[in-house]
Amino acid sequence: ELDAIVESGAGPLLSLEPWQPDGGIEQPRYALSRIVAGDFDDDFRRWAEQLTQWGKPLLLRFAQEMNGTWYPWAIGIGGNTAADYRAAWVRMWRIFTDAGADNVRFVWAPNVLTTATTDFGDAYPGHSVVDYLAVDGYNWGDAPGHHWQSAPELFPPSLARLRQVGGDQPLLITEVGCADGPSPDAKANWIRDFFAIVDSEPRLEAFLWFQTDKERDWRFNTTPVSTAAFRQGLAADVGR
Repeated sequence: ELDAIVESGAGPLLSLEPWQPDGGIEQPRYALSRIVAGDFDDDFRRWAEQLTQWGKPLLLRFAQEMNGTWYPWAIGIGGNTAADYRAAWVRMWRIFTDAGADNVRFVWAPNVLTTATTDFGDAYPGHSVVDYLAVDGYNWGDAPGHHWQSAPELFPPSLARLRQVGGDQPLLITEVGCADGPSPDAKANWIRDFFAIVDSEPRLEAFLWFQTDKERDWRFNTTPVSTAAFRQGLAADVGR
């Protein structure tokens, strides 16, 4: 799969998630303290050695959205602390570094700041162990427990906080998606606003649209007008 991505002319971003995906939120087996204690060093070493052997440039996103409440590695879940998270990150990074994984660049990606998340500053593991600063953010629309959030509501405050917390690393948006809105033009307008944010951030190198019908239909092409808006945004950014 990584070869296929490279052959298509793109660069792969791999997410390394310390959990059993169908095991729920509380998973003591994967507590950050166990990672810090070295219980999963062999697993990290296996990943590091195999990716080093693969040898091509790759972005590695470890334990993303740690400032939310929906992953076992999140701060505040199962006794996890920000200090635990930082220590787990550094342990993971050191194993990859010791394995000579010079082709791997490390992406630190909290969730955007919303009423369901906390500030991510305390979880930042440090300039020397992070190559890219990133955020994930979704407009859930009017689903139960959510409300329509514009792209300017979601991203600029969190990107500003990311710049404040981190160093001079390049920025990424590693997950973005938008639910369908109350009118046919709602998603299209949201996409246009999103591209305006992309264009205004000189340090932003890439974004990854979550092109999946999952909790909501996040895909950009759910309507003809949203598809056209996305194509127009990409066309305008070709020479960026």
